[in-house]
Amino acid sequence: MTIGDFKTLVLLPGLDGTGLLFRPFLEALGGRVGTQVVAYPVDQPLGYAELEVLVRAALPKKGPYVVLGESFSGPIAIRIAADPPTGMVGVILCVTFAKNPHPLLAWLRPWATELPVKGLPTWLRAPFMWGEWSAHREPLEVQHATAAVDEAVFRHRIAAVLAVDETNALSHIRVPMLLMRASDDHVVPRAASEHILDVVPSAQVVELEGPHLLLLSRPTDCARTVIRFLEAL
Repeated sequence: MTIGDFKTLVLLPGLDGTGLLFRPFLEALGGRVGTQVVAYPVDQPLGYAELEVLVRAALPKKGPYVVLGESFSGPIAIRIAADPPTGMVGVILCVTFAKNPHPLLAWLRPWATELPVKGLPTWLRAPFMWGEWSAHREPLEVQHATAAVDEAVFRHRIAAVLAVDETNALSHIRVPMLLMRASDDHVVPRAASEHILDVVPSAQVVELEGPHLLLLSRPTDCARTVIRFLEAL
């Protein structure tokens, strides 16, 4: 199967859910593959099961296509790949996890819905939520994406991350998988990707130099990596 055979690369966004942060990556792809960004509601606090329903309804009716789940959306991509619709021929997991990447923080889940996420100072919010950005500023794209989403939605999604465990679904994936991880990811620890590889040792893994928001900070390198994966299918 060549890159010309692909109809769609379906992209599922990170914690903000807007898809705005994909823009540099989409530009780097340069139209070499069709793309579809599935954005999540900015004013509805939906969990993983509800978002899976939303994503499945938005998937292309005809294939072939590949689903890319970034960060927060990794568990959704895993759930779909474990029971793939007709036409889905691969899955890409980017800087993400199958289960709570911070198990020592699981006890915070009951209080996650009270976190003042958008009210936290940038020096605290940026490194935790986005990675190795300046303590004094966030990228403009991140500011726009954050501003568009209700704080209750962020809180609900953080609580969902602290409870998620899609290890069983992960073990049922049979479509080809590409695992992309960042060398300087301070949001999703390396143990999260190692867990995925323990369950799916056949997955192709590519580590790129950069922070958690890899598609935003290294769009050209990420585009090359994705294109190579698609061409090899």
